[in-house]
Amino acid sequence: MSTLRDSVNSPETRKKIFFTCLIVSVLCVLTLVPVPGLNHAVATYTVANWGSTGLILDVLSMKALENVSIVSLGIYPFLVASIIMQIVTLAVPKLRALAQMGDEGAKKITKLTRIASIISSVVFAVLYCVGMRGAITSAINFWVAIVLCGVSIAVGNAFCGWCVELINTKGIGDGLTVIIVAGILRNLPYVLVRCFDDAYYLGIIPGLTYAIFGGLLLAGLLFFVIFINMGEKKIRIIFSKRTVGMKQYGMQNQVIPLKVAQAGITPIIYTMTLTLLPSAIIAIVVPGNEYGWANIWKNLPTSVAYIPFFIVFLVFFTYIFAMLQFNPFDMSSQIKQNGGYIQGIKPGKPTSQYLMNLYNNLNSADCFYLILFCVLPMALSFIPGFGRIVFGGIGLVIVGGGFLEMKALLDNALKTEEEKLKAAGKEKRRKNYNKK
Repeated sequence: MSTLRDSVNSPETRKKIFFTCLIVSVLCVLTLVPVPGLNHAVATYTVANWGSTGLILDVLSMKALENVSIVSLGIYPFLVASIIMQIVTLAVPKLRALAQMGDEGAKKITKLTRIASIISSVVFAVLYCVGMRGAITSAINFWVAIVLCGVSIAVGNAFCGWCVELINTKGIGDGLTVIIVAGILRNLPYVLVRCFDDAYYLGIIPGLTYAIFGGLLLAGLLFFVIFINMGEKKIRIIFSKRTVGMKQYGMQNQVIPLKVAQAGITPIIYTMTLTLLPSAIIAIVVPGNEYGWANIWKNLPTSVAYIPFFIVFLVFFTYIFAMLQFNPFDMSSQIKQNGGYIQGIKPGKPTSQYLMNLYNNLNSADCFYLILFCVLPMALSFIPGFGRIVFGGIGLVIVGGGFLEMKALLDNALKTEEEKLKAAGKEKRRKNYNKK
C-alpha cells in the first residue's frame, strides 16, 4: 500500500498509472462495440460452440468474444506474433546479432514485431470471417458484410497490440501482463456468480455461503501465490581489496537476492499461447458441432491429453526464462574476473558447481510450484462438481505474479524519479553557488 500511495503522490508515476488505466478502460469500452456485418444472435450462438478454447480466449479478450465485439480475439494474435518473433530472433543469426546491438537493435526488433503483429491480426481476421460465414447478416450484400467483419476484426486485433506497446512505453508494467490480469479480474465476478448458481438449489443462504467461501479461498490462495513469488535466496559475494598507499581498491561486498520464481509468469503465458494455438485455429474456423474431431480439438484444454503437453511446455519455458534472469555460468565468470568469491565457497570450480546446483534447485522449486497451482486444478476438474476450477490456478498465478511485477516496476519508477530530483537539486545548488 505504501508503494501505491507514494506512486500516486509522485507526479510522473501518477501520470503513467492513469495512462495505463485509461488504455485498459478504452479496451473495456471496445468490448461492447459489436462487429458490423454479423447477425448478433447467430454470432453469439456460434461463439458459444468454441468449447473450452473459447472460454480462455474470452478471458484474454476481457469478455469481448462473448459480446462478439470488434476486439473479440483480444491480444491473442499479438501474443502469437510476439512469441514467433522471439523464436525466429533466437534461430536467425542476423536477428540475434541485431537484438544484441543495444537500444538501436531493440527498436528494430520492436518494429519487426509490430509488423508481425499486423500480419497475425489480418490472418486471424480472415480465419474469423471463415468461421462466421454462417452468421453474416442478410440485411446487406454478403461480400460487403464479410469485408466489414474482416476489416473490423483485423483493426481491433491490431489496436489491442498497439495498446500493449503503449503501456510498455508510456504506462506502468508489461502491457501483456496488465491486459491479461485485467481480463481475469473482469471475469472474477462472473465466476463468483456461477458459484452461487451452482449452490442455489440448496437455498439462498447456502448459496451465498458457498460463494463467500469460494471468494475467501481465492483470496487465501492468492496470498500464498504472492508469498511464494516473494521468496528468495540471498548470495553474499565478497570481493578482495588491495591497498595502494592510503587508498583501497576493489568492489564493495554485495548481497544478491535470487527469487524462487525466477521466470515469473512468462512461462505460463507462453505455454498457454502455444498449446492453445491449434485448438484456437480449429475453434475459429470450424465453430459448429458437425465434425466430431473438431469438437475434440476445441475442448482439448479441458481434456486429459492436454495436461502432459502443458507440463512439458511449462517446464521448458520455466528453465529458459530462468536462465535469462540468472545465468550461473555468467555470474561465476563475473565473480572470478572481479576477484570475488561467495561466502563459504571456494573460488573457481566449487563456485561454478554451487551456482549450477542453486540454479537447478530454484528452478525445480519453481516448476513444482507452477505445476501444483496450474496443473492440479486441471486434474481436480475431472471430479464431478469441480469443473469450474480447471483454469483457476492459472488465473491466480498470473494475477499474483502480475501484482508483484507491477509493484517492482513502481518501486523502480519511484527510485528513478527520486534520483532525478536529487540530481536536479544538486544542479540548482551548483548554479546558485556559481552566481555568488
